[in-house]
Amino acid sequence: MTTLNDFDRVLGEWLNEGPNRAPDRPVDLAVEHARSHPRRPDLIGFLRPDPMARPFRGLGMGLRPAMILATLALLLAAVVAIGVGGPKPSVVLPNPSPSASPRLSPNPSSGANPSPAGILVDLTVAAGQPQTVDVIDESGTLLEASSGSPTDGQGFPSDSVEVTNIDATTLQLGWAGYPCRTDHELRIGSDPRVMTLVRPPCEGVTDSIGVDRILILRFSEPIVAAEVAIAIQ
Repeated sequence: MTTLNDFDRVLGEWLNEGPNRAPDRPVDLAVEHARSHPRRPDLIGFLRPDPMARPFRGLGMGLRPAMILATLALLLAAVVAIGVGGPKPSVVLPNPSPSASPRLSPNPSSGANPSPAGILVDLTVAAGQPQTVDVIDESGTLLEASSGSPTDGQGFPSDSVEVTNIDATTLQLGWAGYPCRTDHELRIGSDPRVMTLVRPPCEGVTDSIGVDRILILRFSEPIVAAEVAIAIQ
């Protein structure tokens, strides 16, 4: 401390002996430069140490920016800890309403029986015009329908259908009619032993000898020819 006091005393004596007025020109230039170059505001200037300020003797040391920043960091950490560890508001989740089960519209045709499929058979005849029969099965047991091979002349009755067994599941139906073109329909009922033969009237020659028609029916289950009843319309 003695060295600093001696330096201050010598500097003060030198200033007292020297000139006490500066030239106007340098002062004017300094003022003009200060006005034309204003200082920018320093946002963190309060954190910078002032080299001209004397340290506060009560603390024994001046405040330094590092200490101020450390203090601010501690305060910020304390605020965050309080915010995180504090009581959290309970979140009430909305109770979703139970989704309604999709309604299935009733199928209007589900209760109705499907239309039976028909089998169109071209009947083989020994003479005359072509003959057909549309076989419609309502029993669901018919597997196959085909034409037999009749001989010349008339061997079956014309007012009824003759039924015989070829085997346990196969029937032969035979009947006679005029040789004009005729499109028949044979409808097998839900009970395959009940059948109806629809024979439209002949529009051709009706004064000649009739010709035979033979229809072969094969079923999925045994059927007895003697138990089959066929009506002619």
